Amino acid sequence: MHFFRSPLTRAFTLLLFVLLFGTLGFYFIETDYSLFDALYLSVITLSTVGYGEVRELSTSGRSFAIFFILLGFMIVAIAFRFIVEHLALGWSVKSWKQKKIEE
Repeated sequence: MHFFRSPLTRAFTLLLFVLLFGTLGFYFIETDYSLFDALYLSVITLSTVGYGEVRELSTSGRSFAIFFILLGFMIVAIAFRFIVEHLALGWSVKSWKQKKIEE
């Protein structure tokens, strides 16, 4: 798929996937959470802001939060790698073109 060749596309797709996974996980585990509450909890968990839960989490909700933090950390690290790859490729191509022009 040509769409996923770009490192930035891969990075944002991974971040969107982990955010969607967390939102749906909190939404289905914590039955009294709205989709917005689950999205909010996913964002503050991934960003490590840690403002606190909208409402108290159940034991299964806390277990999911632990899993989500570990999974999210790994996926954010991989997405960061893709972003750095994109920046490095752009810089190296740009410098290569500049050297070609100077020659």
